[in-house]
Amino acid sequence: MNQGLLWQITSPHQVISYIFGTMHIKDLGVIPRVGRVMSCLQTVERYYSEIQMDASPGEMIRFQQLPAGMDVSHLMSEHHYTRLRKSILRSFGIDIHRFRTLYPLILSNVIQMSILGGTGEEVMDYYLFGIARATGRELHYLESQSHQIELFHRIPLEYQIKSLRQLGRQPSKAKKQLLALVSDYKNGHTRQLYQKSRSQLGKIRHMLLYERNRDMAQTIAADLDTVSGFVSVGAAHLFGYQGILRLLKKLGYKIQPL
Repeated sequence: MNQGLLWQITSPHQVISYIFGTMHIKDLGVIPRVGRVMSCLQTVERYYSEIQMDASPGEMIRFQQLPAGMDVSHLMSEHHYTRLRKSILRSFGIDIHRFRTLYPLILSNVIQMSILGGTGEEVMDYYLFGIARATGRELHYLESQSHQIELFHRIPLEYQIKSLRQLGRQPSKAKKQLLALVSDYKNGHTRQLYQKSRSQLGKIRHMLLYERNRDMAQTIAADLDTVSGFVSVGAAHLFGYQGILRLLKKLGYKIQPL
């Protein structure tokens, strides 16, 4: 299968839609052929974001929070927390104590995204969502907030804390890995991006990648059989034996890189 970030998908009823692989960063300059992306978006009836984006900021924050009365400092010894806090502050300029009520994997993401900075005011996902809303597309999403909450509940907190502490122990490695993913994205090397993401997810790849790919592909196939749409979804979900593109093909869709 060819590589690429923007794909045309044609349903069994010959309705043309598009699927675009995004990355959760602010620098829109990494989007190859951004004009083509925008023109495709404006030809469809519906816009699908990966997660629910029309919720209020308060609701978005709540679904990222640990259960009431719990925070990251409660999930490890005081000594380990102090060391982690100092390491993250020194390496990334972030005081994790400000974010201690977030799920550890969400906190890890906040730290990693700080590496990239970026020139835009909004991350790519929200920028595209804003364009879709401003141009009158019907707004839909592939995963609800409740589904996202369920995911975090299913990932053992011990695993989440282990990943967060690993980030504190090896900050240089984390920076190198993330910058390599951005390079793959910028160059449209979606296969390599998928392979690296799969490797970094380790034993939770089935939950965070394969299961979600299956559910999202089924939603896309059912919803866009007779209605045109533009789907924005994380680029790592596109490729692989259990990637969205291959699953859509098995569900009767024709796929073509643009």
